[in-house]
Amino acid sequence: MIEKIESADQLIEKAIEIAKVGRKKKIAVAAAQDPDVIDAVAQAVSQGFIDAILVGDKKLIESYASEKSAELSTMEIYDEQDPIKAAHIAVKLASEYQADAIMKGFLPTSALLKTVLDKRYNLRGKNTLSHCAVLDIPGYHKLLNFTDGGMVVAPDAEQKFQIIENALLVSKSFGMSPVKVALSGPYMTPDANNPHTVYDKEVIVPRVQKELKDVHIEANISFDLATVGNSSLKKKYNSELIGDTDIFVSNSIEECNIVAKSLIQSIGTVFAGVIVGAKVPVSLVSRSDTVKNKKAAIAISCLLADYYQTNHIWSDDRCLKK
Repeated sequence: MIEKIESADQLIEKAIEIAKVGRKKKIAVAAAQDPDVIDAVAQAVSQGFIDAILVGDKKLIESYASEKSAELSTMEIYDEQDPIKAAHIAVKLASEYQADAIMKGFLPTSALLKTVLDKRYNLRGKNTLSHCAVLDIPGYHKLLNFTDGGMVVAPDAEQKFQIIENALLVSKSFGMSPVKVALSGPYMTPDANNPHTVYDKEVIVPRVQKELKDVHIEANISFDLATVGNSSLKKKYNSELIGDTDIFVSNSIEECNIVAKSLIQSIGTVFAGVIVGAKVPVSLVSRSDTVKNKKAAIAISCLLADYYQTNHIWSDDRCLKK
């Protein structure tokens, strides 16, 4: 049994493990007429860690599946050519407990998330939606949860707190305890000329320490110290996060994107993304992602959905029905 997940391969292994004990998750794919998404979903179904509902243009889905030699016989297909209507069907399935997570297919991200937040479906959580880029970086000894590179452009203090709270759910679903959180900063001493370095240390850190459990958080940690530090640096800076960070919180969407994409493109980092903040995970993949990246993203959605359900994260009866 995997207690703590530290690699992309272990994400998939853990998803298989929970499926084998009767907690297999069902994924609803919105606008599923995307060949690479179909390929990844079919492989995940074949490996036994999900069931799938494909919502989209049935003719295109079947054509792409044939091109990829993807087996569709065990999947439900809802034939809907309009991507927006397909998004509504997928989200409605999740709202009616017929799917545990939602996956983006061939439609704009904004269109899918607007549907997820539609009040008719009661999938809104208490926090803003945020994106977690879970990175399996060559040479780093565990997964790094990097946020937010997909939703909040330049978070204010309240948004940053909610982004941290969302990211903690993801890392806790990996078995991390306590979760080590670094707030990005160019230097470890607050500087009034760089306002976030002040409010991160004086506002965000004390609030997280007071309101959130099982977390060790520090402000103004640079990315290199968070991921490459050694014992001498830990002693020098008196920080347990040096070289051992679980969550790295950026100050802007650009910062997160630049660093994450550089790692992905230059050294072969495996990337898996998920949108957090709704009552079900939303698996968000890029057309440039590899099939392995997409499968890892599906696996994260499974683990996060399982964490929600087994820990009764939401106050409605969503978890109790599982």
